[in-house]
Amino acid sequence: MRKLLKLILIVLGCSIILSVERPVQVQAVVPEEMTPLVKSKENLKIAYLTFDDGPSTNTMDILDILDRYQIKATFFVKGNEEPYAKKCYEEMISRGHEIALHSYTHDYGIVYRSTESFFKDLNRLETMLEKDYGIKSKIVRLPGGSRNRLRQQASTKPIINGILQQLTDKGYIYSDWNIDSTDGISPTISEHQIITSVQKGLKDQHHVNILLHDINSMKNTVKALPRIIEILKKEGYIFDTIDETTPKVQFN
Repeated sequence: MRKLLKLILIVLGCSIILSVERPVQVQAVVPEEMTPLVKSKENLKIAYLTFDDGPSTNTMDILDILDRYQIKATFFVKGNEEPYAKKCYEEMISRGHEIALHSYTHDYGIVYRSTESFFKDLNRLETMLEKDYGIKSKIVRLPGGSRNRLRQQASTKPIINGILQQLTDKGYIYSDWNIDSTDGISPTISEHQIITSVQKGLKDQHHVNILLHDINSMKNTVKALPRIIEILKKEGYIFDTIDETTPKVQFN
């Protein structure tokens, strides 16, 4: 019912209807009674703000900005055992944001050692989130995305391909992005460059899944976020979180 209600509110709350469809978006399988609403959602101009790698010391500032604009986002979280992180996880939940899976360690040497190692790391995150916060999710974003640098190497390509296949077989949905804010490249990436990267990526897109980062050193992400939101609103986007009914954005 929660997802059904959310879809109804989205449809009623938006007055801009477009018919452009991006080839990277694939509609998820949903219950038959929800199909008309999901079809309507396909035609809306929607922005999905997604934050990888949190919680961090920037999380509370990000949450406060989202509250200011009354926007919900999707957080692809890691396992963070620092004392401040517990409050961050709790605030993500209490403020109505979507928590999805990234990895526990984000250590490529562990995560991509083998398919077994990937799922051991992922299951560790799942166990922590369910035990400590009552959160269950089947939405996954691979560290580096599904087309990361290791997938380009002959020695590790079979591992990544095996992970993607097993994710599907096990009922997970992996989510990439179609706009990279470039904020994850380096802490030296400027506020202006982050905003410009998002703005350029909007051209001819009506469903935008925007990659942002929630990392201690990425202070410019926080500085850029209000302007990014204002640009999206000016361009006619409404905001939503990623769930099983969201048109999938995948690199392959």
